[in-house]
Amino acid sequence: MDKLRGTVRKLGLEGGLWALVTDEGASIELIDAPEALKRDGVRAEVLADRSGADVTVGMVGDAVRVKSFQIL
Repeated sequence: MDKLRGTVRKLGLEGGLWALVTDEGASIELIDAPEALKRDGVRAEVLADRSGADVTVGMVGDAVRVKSFQIL
């Protein structure tokens, strides 16, 4: 599992998807993001799992499944 920190963004690709733009500048699609995390512009730390998240239609970069998160 990975611990990621950055800003949550709603991207208008493919009908809309949620991504975390990390502090390093990478865009990572958040698969099955909890409703409480779906807040554009909020900073968060996400504990994420990459297994089972290798194929998505979003095509913004890597994708992860959110296991837990904390709003910063």
